Amino acid sequence: MAGVLVVTFLLWPDHLRHLPFLLVALGALPCVVVALRRAAPGERLSWWLLLGAILLYNVGNSIWAWLVIVEGRVTGDGTVAGVFLTGGGVLVLCAALVVVVQRGRRDIGGLIDSVVTALALTGLFWDSLLFPALAGQHVTTSREIVVFVNVFVMAGTMGALLRISLVGPGEKAPVRLLTGAVGLGLLGNVVGALAYDPSTGARASWTDMVYLAAYALLGCAALHPGAGAVTAPGEPPADRLSRRRLLILGLMVGLAPLTVGIRGLLGLPIDGLILAFTSVSIVPLVMIRIERLSSARDEAQQALVSLATRDGLTGLPNRAAGEEHITTELRRGPGGLAVLFCDLDGFKPVNDRLGHAAGDRLLAAVADRLRGCVRQGDLVFRLGGDEFVIVCRGVDALDEICARIRAVVSTPFPVGGQVRIGVSAGYAVARDSDTANDLIGRADLAMYEAKRTKRVGSLSVAAA
Repeated sequence: MAGVLVVTFLLWPDHLRHLPFLLVALGALPCVVVALRRAAPGERLSWWLLLGAILLYNVGNSIWAWLVIVEGRVTGDGTVAGVFLTGGGVLVLCAALVVVVQRGRRDIGGLIDSVVTALALTGLFWDSLLFPALAGQHVTTSREIVVFVNVFVMAGTMGALLRISLVGPGEKAPVRLLTGAVGLGLLGNVVGALAYDPSTGARASWTDMVYLAAYALLGCAALHPGAGAVTAPGEPPADRLSRRRLLILGLMVGLAPLTVGIRGLLGLPIDGLILAFTSVSIVPLVMIRIERLSSARDEAQQALVSLATRDGLTGLPNRAAGEEHITTELRRGPGGLAVLFCDLDGFKPVNDRLGHAAGDRLLAAVADRLRGCVRQGDLVFRLGGDEFVIVCRGVDALDEICARIRAVVSTPFPVGGQVRIGVSAGYAVARDSDTANDLIGRADLAMYEAKRTKRVGSLSVAAA
């Protein structure tokens, strides 16, 4: 029905055209109510904002129709109707921003790229068409600023909406319909400014068709079965700033100054708003984009370092990191450097009886307890399997560390029940000619000597 009214709008007599306009605008109201009821409690904000927008629009449209039909005015601009219509427009933008923020929060880089591109292209359009048209109409500076702000805010929002409606998984149809509605609102602002008659203060009546189509698309978006999840975030797409994207981003940053410069060389009027807008909006967005990429790169490097030096199961340093630490300590001097090699007794039966998942939990629990047995400056690392190595300075400290290990081993581990294990340990003290492998190897041999006297739930220690 709404589509029929949109298509046949110009066929209505001039004095009756407010009737289909009001019918379509009012028709969007129950549609938004339906979407609001379908949405989950935490995903209703955008629809509440759209409901408020439609209410304000309908109040403004009703006042406008009254002024034109009953009082015989040419336009309702500059009246209280404009206040309600402006408020509705603000709420629509807020609703769109809520959708962008909630649905696209895992794609900040892509959103920034899209917004920058949309703003830059709109700047080119403004300088090439809108600004000359407004200058030819001799509009006031205040009206020019209002049109400028409306167009650019809606254009930036459109860029973000296009991004989330095209990229990522999830239901996209309602988002695309909402994007189309906002896009038609933007188009309405543009054609309204171009088809404005400064002598009467009215715009061409055919421009109302654009707003009618926007109401119709908004109603379709609200009635879509997936409208309730319109703000559900999708999986983050790969954020790769390729050379082509970087080139496009750089071009968008320089587009407004380049356009202004060319117009100046050609002796055409120059709009200072563009340069000011570029400085306060596009440039900061690009700086945020670069900062995010730098942070992402640092995080990736830290993750790679962690993967290379940390044991994924226990979080302890892995064998490579442990051997490097021993090598560094040997360079400082072997005096007092000791290595304690620990092997779990009874781990394999636990792993076989309770399963590998329980075995993994047991290894993680042992690692946590061993962390608490050493002093600050000592190192515990996982050599592999159920083997752990402790590196410390001061042979006397070994007695204290072993006493702590003996205490924690005597307490059962809550892994698939109360599990008891033992630890066989051997230690070796560094010599002048030792390498990391030499020191670990001697401690390993001492550990096998300790296994001869093993007792489950206890600690057996031998020296190399």
